[in-house]
Amino acid sequence: MDVIEVLKTGMSTELWGMRFYQQAAARTLDETGKTVFETLVQEEQTHLDIICGQYAAVTSGKGCVSMARAKELAATVDPLDIFPEAKTAGELIPAEATDEQALQMAMDFERRGYDIYAKAAAEAEAGDVKTMWGFLATAEDKHFAFLQETLEYLTTNGVWFFDEQELPFFEG
Repeated sequence: MDVIEVLKTGMSTELWGMRFYQQAAARTLDETGKTVFETLVQEEQTHLDIICGQYAAVTSGKGCVSMARAKELAATVDPLDIFPEAKTAGELIPAEATDEQALQMAMDFERRGYDIYAKAAAEAEAGDVKTMWGFLATAEDKHFAFLQETLEYLTTNGVWFFDEQELPFFEG
């Protein structure tokens, strides 16, 4: 895929990710869960801004730019002009889906994003575009791990809260 096609794919991925997390936040009653999804909405928006700015730079003939410059250019591209179907998107999470099922769907979504960005990073030559794809791949991988820990928390009654703490070992 050429850079423009990868940027469009990334734009679509981030746009649909935002929609998914907005819907998840709206349907989650637990305040902590709601905060988790709202944070992911914000992060996906940041990723979308970077990709939109790169798209603006590349399609105007400037080539790939730094992520800081891409963020500055982000407002010049409306992803809904490129993906108008997203304006009328229905529910991405089935009404009967459990929180665990929604988290599994989100993990699948993040893994697909990671695969796209990791492949683009591997194929890119050094420079701003390689840095951007690497950054986005790492971010999607972190989202996946975070969602996995959240799923583990829900299915093991809070055990993951202690994963990062060193606990004493008692012998009986």
